[in-house]
Amino acid sequence: MPEKQKISLKEKEEKLRKKIEEAKSALSRLQEKRQIELGKLACKHGLDSIDNTVLDKHFAELAKVLLDGNA
Repeated sequence: MPEKQKISLKEKEEKLRKKIEEAKSALSRLQEKRQIELGKLACKHGLDSIDNTVLDKHFAELAKVLLDGNA
Protein backbone atom coordinates (compact mmCIF):
# COMPACT_ATOMS: atom_id res chain seq x y z
CA MET A 1 0.00 0.00 0.00
CA PRO A 2 1.67 3.26 -1.12
CA GLU A 3 2.03 5.98 1.48
CA LYS A 4 0.39 9.33 0.92
CA GLN A 5 2.90 11.84 -0.27
CA LYS A 6 3.09 14.80 2.08
CA ILE A 7 2.56 18.23 0.58
CA SER A 8 4.92 20.89 1.82
CA LEU A 9 3.63 24.13 3.26
CA LYS A 10 5.08 25.96 0.27
CA GLU A 11 3.06 23.75 -2.12
CA LYS A 12 -0.11 24.25 -0.06
CA GLU A 13 0.47 28.00 -0.10
CA GLU A 14 0.96 27.98 -3.86
CA LYS A 15 -2.24 25.96 -4.40
CA LEU A 16 -4.20 28.42 -2.25
CA ARG A 17 -2.73 31.40 -4.08
CA LYS A 18 -3.72 29.82 -7.40
CA LYS A 19 -7.29 29.23 -6.14
CA ILE A 20 -7.50 32.83 -4.94
CA GLU A 21 -6.33 34.16 -8.31
CA GLU A 22 -8.82 31.94 -10.14
CA ALA A 23 -11.61 33.17 -7.84
CA LYS A 24 -10.60 36.80 -8.42
CA SER A 25 -10.67 36.21 -12.15
CA ALA A 26 -14.09 34.55 -12.00
CA LEU A 27 -15.43 37.41 -9.88
CA SER A 28 -14.09 39.95 -12.35
CA ARG A 29 -15.80 38.13 -15.24
CA LEU A 30 -19.11 38.05 -13.33
CA GLN A 31 -18.86 41.76 -12.51
CA GLU A 32 -18.13 42.63 -16.15
CA LYS A 33 -21.08 40.51 -17.27
CA ARG A 34 -23.34 42.33 -14.80
CA GLN A 35 -22.15 45.73 -16.03
CA ILE A 36 -22.94 44.72 -19.60
CA GLU A 37 -26.40 43.54 -18.53
CA LEU A 38 -27.05 46.86 -16.77
CA GLY A 39 -25.87 48.77 -19.83
CA LYS A 40 -28.20 46.78 -22.07
CA LEU A 41 -31.08 47.44 -19.68
CA ALA A 42 -30.34 51.17 -19.71
CA CYS A 43 -30.20 51.20 -23.52
CA LYS A 44 -33.45 49.23 -23.70
CA HIS A 45 -35.14 52.09 -21.88
CA GLY A 46 -33.50 54.81 -23.99
CA LEU A 47 -31.11 56.01 -21.30
CA ASP A 48 -28.16 55.94 -23.69
CA SER A 49 -29.35 59.28 -25.11
CA ILE A 50 -29.19 61.06 -21.73
CA ASP A 51 -26.11 62.90 -20.46
CA ASN A 52 -24.02 60.92 -17.95
CA THR A 53 -24.15 63.74 -15.39
CA VAL A 54 -27.94 63.61 -15.36
CA LEU A 55 -27.93 59.81 -15.25
CA ASP A 56 -25.46 59.78 -12.37
CA LYS A 57 -27.68 62.09 -10.31
CA HIS A 58 -30.82 60.05 -10.94
CA PHE A 59 -29.09 56.69 -10.44
CA ALA A 60 -27.82 57.94 -7.07
CA GLU A 61 -31.37 58.90 -6.09
CA LEU A 62 -32.75 55.58 -7.33
CA ALA A 63 -30.07 53.62 -5.49
CA LYS A 64 -30.85 55.44 -2.24
CA VAL A 65 -34.55 54.64 -2.58
CA LEU A 66 -34.00 51.00 -3.52
CA LEU A 67 -31.26 50.31 -0.97
CA ASP A 68 -33.19 51.97 1.86
CA GLY A 69 -36.18 49.74 1.07
CA ASN A 70 -38.48 52.62 0.18
CA ALA A 71 -39.34 51.26 -3.23
